[in-house]
Amino acid sequence: MKGFVCRAGALAVLALLTGCVTNPITGKQQFSIVGKSDLVSLAKEAVPQQFASDYGVANDAQANAYVSQVGRKLLATLKPSDTVYPDMPFSFQVVNAVYINAYAFPDGTIAITRGMLAELENEAQLAAVLGHEIAHVNCGHTASAMSKSTVYGALVSGTRGYLASTGSSWAELVGTAGQLGSAVVLASYSREQERQADQGGMLYMVRAGYDPKGMIDLMNLLVRISGSNPSALEQMFSSHPMSAERLQAAQARAQGEYAGQNAGVDNRAAFLAATANIRKNKEAFKQFEKAEAQLGQKQFAAAKTSAEQGLRIAPNDYVGLMLVAEANRQGGNVSAAQQAAALAARLNPSAARAQGVLAQCALQRKDYTGALQHLNAFERQVPGDARTSFYKGLAYEGQGQKRQAAQAYQAYVQRGGTASAEGRYAVQRLQKLAP
Repeated sequence: MKGFVCRAGALAVLALLTGCVTNPITGKQQFSIVGKSDLVSLAKEAVPQQFASDYGVANDAQANAYVSQVGRKLLATLKPSDTVYPDMPFSFQVVNAVYINAYAFPDGTIAITRGMLAELENEAQLAAVLGHEIAHVNCGHTASAMSKSTVYGALVSGTRGYLASTGSSWAELVGTAGQLGSAVVLASYSREQERQADQGGMLYMVRAGYDPKGMIDLMNLLVRISGSNPSALEQMFSSHPMSAERLQAAQARAQGEYAGQNAGVDNRAAFLAATANIRKNKEAFKQFEKAEAQLGQKQFAAAKTSAEQGLRIAPNDYVGLMLVAEANRQGGNVSAAQQAAALAARLNPSAARAQGVLAQCALQRKDYTGALQHLNAFERQVPGDARTSFYKGLAYEGQGQKRQAAQAYQAYVQRGGTASAEGRYAVQRLQKLAP
């Protein structure tokens, strides 16, 4: 996406409707009609959805505290001139997902997956990842992308309605990782924006005392992984396009502007200690990733086997249990699915995804009261989800509560629109229940 430069004259008539901000990396003006309050509001809705999709925040206090510490260390180096939107409420989390990625919401909510932490080698590389994401927020890249695309409709019609209008369809209460975020607030960045984030990330990490070589080592690491397992980085490279030019630019910056600064400072020992519990399960993550791919191909028996192999390495891992639950449920063994999901819910009650699967299981067993209990539990953790309203409609209708069912279907239509199969079904049932 080419840069937008504000000009006088022809655009003057739009002055009250459009705006520009100064990009702190390039020093140039970029188009943006999205304000800070809009970004914070949209992220407030989207973050619980994305985190639920990524199996929740990791139940690893040491790793979460460590990642947050490194992130705060980078934030402490920022100056007012470093950011388009000052005082964003930054936060840093490790999410349970096993795919390799990190992402930032426009309000500064930054997450890194266990899959990525398991691949990193030292704290300097982690600082490079977090610095890169911080720079995306500071440069207002998501706001710029939203301002120049129909994604901005999400702020007007609601995230759920926007997804429905584009034909997005989820097979479950929470779909595969990243569906909401990549569609709306986790914008696919242009190569120019990626270069800016690389430049900002390296600036912050050098200020914080890290060897800039950490950024180069990170890029080389990701390229090596993509060569041995292309699918592992498919999602990351789709939202963070990698190129030889980016690597060359980073090398030139490290050898020129930052030559000799903080040489050798990578805090490897601290990183290895703080992430030990995650890295020891690296082979399990590969099995879980394989199981997810097999589920996507409807190979339910194979997915169950792969997930169980991972669980032998990492017993009672939340992701592994959820994959076993899904493989069983979609394969027709609802009882076994319910058992695995219930164990996952007990082990990690703050992760919403298990409640979604338990609701699905209850609906399949025609246990409508149980389904509503699980749907309400899911909704408390992931408020505003259109699918929850749809399934509540099914459950209420199963109980014979026509008024409540109609209200739930109406809520789905308002949030999710009528473009999807669920939307059309909801309209059909509304005509029957409340003509």
